[in-house]
Amino acid sequence: MGIAIRQSIFTSIVSYAGIAIGYVNLLYLYPRFLDPEQIGLLRTVLDAALLLAPFAQVGLAQSILRYYPHFAGKPDKGKGFINFILLLSVCGYGAFLLIFLTFREDFLSFFQDNAPVIEQYVSLILSLVFIVMVITLLEYYSRSLMKFVVPGFLREVGLRLMQGILVSLYFLNMVTFHQLLAGSVLIYLISLVALIVYLALYGHLGTGLTYRSVPVRKMKEIMAYSGLSLLTSGSMIIIGKLDSLMVTGLAGLAANAIYTTAFYMATVIEIPKRAISQTSATLIARAFELNDMAEVRTIYQKAALNQFIAGALLLIGVWANLDNIFQFMPRGEVFQAGSLVVIWVGLAKLFDMAFGPNSEIIVMSRYYWFNMVTLILLAVTVILSNYILIPVYGLTGAAYATALSLILFNIIKWIFVLVKLGLQPFSQAFIKVVIICVLVAALNLILPKIEIVFADIMYRSSILSVAYITLILLSNSSTEVRKVSEALWDWLRGHSK
Repeated sequence: MGIAIRQSIFTSIVSYAGIAIGYVNLLYLYPRFLDPEQIGLLRTVLDAALLLAPFAQVGLAQSILRYYPHFAGKPDKGKGFINFILLLSVCGYGAFLLIFLTFREDFLSFFQDNAPVIEQYVSLILSLVFIVMVITLLEYYSRSLMKFVVPGFLREVGLRLMQGILVSLYFLNMVTFHQLLAGSVLIYLISLVALIVYLALYGHLGTGLTYRSVPVRKMKEIMAYSGLSLLTSGSMIIIGKLDSLMVTGLAGLAANAIYTTAFYMATVIEIPKRAISQTSATLIARAFELNDMAEVRTIYQKAALNQFIAGALLLIGVWANLDNIFQFMPRGEVFQAGSLVVIWVGLAKLFDMAFGPNSEIIVMSRYYWFNMVTLILLAVTVILSNYILIPVYGLTGAAYATALSLILFNIIKWIFVLVKLGLQPFSQAFIKVVIICVLVAALNLILPKIEIVFADIMYRSSILSVAYITLILLSNSSTEVRKVSEALWDWLRGHSK
C-alpha cells in the first residue's frame, strides 16, 4: 500500500484544494451573484450531462482499468488498446445520440411543469456529454498509468476555478447568463485539451489508429465486458445525479439549487474515498492479474478502514459547523432548508466508505456481471424512492432516497463478495473507530459556542480534529494513519531546525 498512500496524499491535497474552491463557488459566489433559479438551471445542465456521459461511453472506462495491464507490455505500450477504446467510444456516443433524440420529447416532458426552460439547453447538454465522456476515458487511462495528480488537478481545481471566474464575469456584466452556461461547457473542453496535451507530452498517446494490435478475440471480450460494465460504471453517477434532475422535475429549479448546494456540502466527506479508491482500483486490478487474493484482501480491508476514519472525521466536522456554515453564506436563511439533506447524505456517504472498494473488487473479478444485477436494483430503488419521498418530504425526501439506495447497494455487494470470494472489509479496528466517533461527537455537544462565526468554526474544528486524531493514534486503529503521522512529524521536525 506504499504507492497507494503516496498517491492518495497527493490526490487528497489536490482534492481538498478543489473542495475549497468549490465551497467558495457554491457557498459564496453562487448565492451572492446568482438567483436560486439560475443556480438550479446551471446545476441541472451540468448534472444532466454528468449523468448521461457514463452511458454514452458504454462502460469503456472500466475496461481500461481491467485490460490495460494486459496490453501495457506490448511493443506499443498499450497505445493501440487506448486508440481502440477511443474509437469505440465515438461509436457509443453515436448510438447514445440516436437513442436520446428518439426519446427527446419523453425526456423533456419530465421537466415541462416545473422547469420547461431546460428544453433551450439540450444542445449544450449533448455537447457536454461528449466532452465529459472523453475526459473520463483519458482519466481512467491516467489512473492505469498511476498518474493521478495532474488529471485530478484539472478536474478538482481547474474546472472549479474557471467556473468561479465565469460567475464573477456574469456579476460584472461582462457575460450574459446564457453565455455563462455556454462557458461552463467550454471550460470542460479546455480541461480535455489540457489532459490530451499532458498525456501526449509524456508519450502516452499514439499518433495513429493502431487498434489492429488488439486481437479480434480480445476485442470481443473487451466489448462484452464493457457492455456489462455499462450499468456498473453509471451506478454511482445515478445515485449522485439522478436525484438532482428529479428534484428539478418534481419541485423546480430553486429547490434544486438548495438541494445541490446541501448535497455538495456533504460530498466533502467522500474525498478520501476518491483518493484511496482510484489508487486501490489499479492495485486490485494488478493483484487479480496475478491471482494474488491475499493482496486483494489486504487492499480491501485497509482501504475500507482508512476511508471510514477520514470520512467520519469530516462528517463530524460538517455536522458540528452546519449552523455556522449557513450563517456565513449569502442568503443562508434560504439554503438552510437543506440542513437535513447534508446530514442524511453525509451519513450515506460514510456508510458507503465503510464498505471499501467492493465495487472495484467485483468489477475486477470473474463475477463482474454481478454489478449489473445490483445496478438494476439500485436504479429501481433510486427512481421509485425519489418519486415516493420527494412529494412527501420535499428536499429531505431526495436525501432519504439517496441514503436508502446506498445502504441497499452496499449490503448486497458486501454479502456477494463475502460469499463468492471469501473477502470482507471489516476488522476489530472498526469498533474502536466507531467508539471514538461517538466520543468526539459528544464532545462537540458540550463545547461552548462563540458568537463570531469564523472564530467558532476554527476553534470547534481544531478541538474536534485534535481529539479525534489523538484517539485514533492512541488506539492504534490504523497502521497507515500512524505512518502518515510519523512522516509528517519527521518532516516538521526537519524543517523546524
